[in-house]
Amino acid sequence: MKRTLALIVAAVALATASAIAFPPAPYHLIYGLARDQYGTPLSAANVQILLETQTGVNIPVQVVPGLAPGVNYQIKVPMDAGLTPDPYQANALTYAAPFRMYVLIGSTTNLPLQTLTNYTALGKSGGSTRIDLTLGVDSNGDGIPDAWEYAYLASLGLNLPLSALNGNQNLAHDGRTLMQEFALGNYPFDPGDAFKVTIVGMNGNSPIVQFPTMTGRSYTLLGSRDMTHWSPLTFQLPSEGPNGPGHTFYYSSGIGTTQAQVIAPAGSPQGLFIKLLLQ
Repeated sequence: MKRTLALIVAAVALATASAIAFPPAPYHLIYGLARDQYGTPLSAANVQILLETQTGVNIPVQVVPGLAPGVNYQIKVPMDAGLTPDPYQANALTYAAPFRMYVLIGSTTNLPLQTLTNYTALGKSGGSTRIDLTLGVDSNGDGIPDAWEYAYLASLGLNLPLSALNGNQNLAHDGRTLMQEFALGNYPFDPGDAFKVTIVGMNGNSPIVQFPTMTGRSYTLLGSRDMTHWSPLTFQLPSEGPNGPGHTFYYSSGIGTTQAQVIAPAGSPQGLFIKLLLQ
């Protein structure tokens, strides 16, 4: 009986020592959309996102256009459980470690508007944080780059100083705020041409919808039976032929118009409601 007890104690001691010797924790995921001063998502091969801590740890990743809906970069930050004085690897971080994000285009380092002032505290291991990164100068502090605001004012024929603008204004009188227009990337279009989804035909019970697209944006079709609960729809692109693959979102590489044929869920009534999510 005493011998059995001694074996159990030894096993517990070994397990404890192993836990201290291997301190990795699940990584923390940082992801988002990096875009230029005109709101266009970055897509060039020479663009990198850099996470840098106050202690000099650097974690670079490449921008990947259309990585996910509304996402063109993600960083899996190695996390350390903090059970030993030294991290298990040089770039492993602990919870609440301060960091800043940079956008590297070729040999030029850019500090995005979102990280101009304070360092951000890293979240917990196993979690995720969305951080969209916008380049440019924002002299009036409304969160929108000056370059985009000047271009948008010109498209409306308005001669206003940037100091008179804020993100909640509806300058085009189309029901959208200035910040929403920036997210849509709307200025190259006629402000009177509303962003909308149109049903242009049917293929059996499958509707074919048409919508305008902007460079670098992602489009997801959502369906609902009651206009309260919405879920993503799978669709095909007629431009890819009748045997084309199913898509859960569409990434646009340019400005244009796109058609998508909805693959209606099994058992869906003919009155399925559809809307478009732009990211």
